Order: sequence, then structure tokens, then C-alpha cells
Amino acid sequence: MGHSVNATATGALRLSEVRERAAAALAPVDDDDPEVLMDLVDSVTPPAILLEWADPWLNQKTVGSRTMGGHGYWDSWLVALCVASRVEPGPGMSKLEELVAYTLGRFQDDSYTWPVETMYAPRHFIIGGIHYLGARLVFRVPVTI
Repeated sequence: MGHSVNATATGALRLSEVRERAAAALAPVDDDDPEVLMDLVDSVTPPAILLEWADPWLNQKTVGSRTMGGHGYWDSWLVALCVASRVEPGPGMSKLEELVAYTLGRFQDDSYTWPVETMYAPRHFIIGGIHYLGARLVFRVPVTI
């Protein structure tokens, strides 16, 4: 899959390009693929993938005892929040498992390497006063500022 955003030779992306690159990797191809949202929202229609930043957002990258921050290289943590359904009786957990597999598969198919930092267990999230079932997948992305 070709993208207009290119990783540097070090594998780092520009910070301003990370969410765009992730959205391109996850972009719907089929009618039943989930919507991908690059910005924080006050409502969502599941299934959907929200791209947001984790805490910490940025850390200076170190190589050995040398700090590579400043205008150099940083580690950032991008979250793909997989929102499967409202919290209600039904196949929400199965849908969430499928959505997580979809997200991981699409990132694995991308030409950029998306290193998984951690995957949090399913839980409920409140967006716009509505309770949703979802899971956070956190990816460590080397960036330049």
C-alpha cells in the first residue's frame, strides 16, 4: 500500500504525520470496514477506530547513555482505540476481538513498521455521555519534531 508520507531512513516519522500515516494504513477498503477518526470526537458510531495519543505522549529517545531529543529523535505513543459497540447485551466482545484483529492486520500489512507497545484489556469508555465497549492498542512510533 503506497503512502504519501515517507519514513526516514531511521524509521522515524515526523510527529505531524503519524496520525495521517496510521489513518491511511487503517482506511476503510470495504463498505463494512470501520470508520477511522483522526481527531478527538464527542460522538462515535461503532465500529470505529479513534487515533489519539497516549501518556506519555513524547519521550526523548536515548541510544546508550546519549539523549537524542531536542530537534532529533523522540519516541511517541499512538493509541488506536477500537470501539466495537455500545455497552449493552449482544455480541460486543466478539465484535471487539474482530476489530482488534482487523487493526493489527492492517498495521502489519502497511509498509511502515508499527511496533506494538501494549494492548489493554477490553473495558468501557464514555464518549459524549454514551458507554462503549473498546480496547486501546498502543504503538511506539519513533518521531522527529
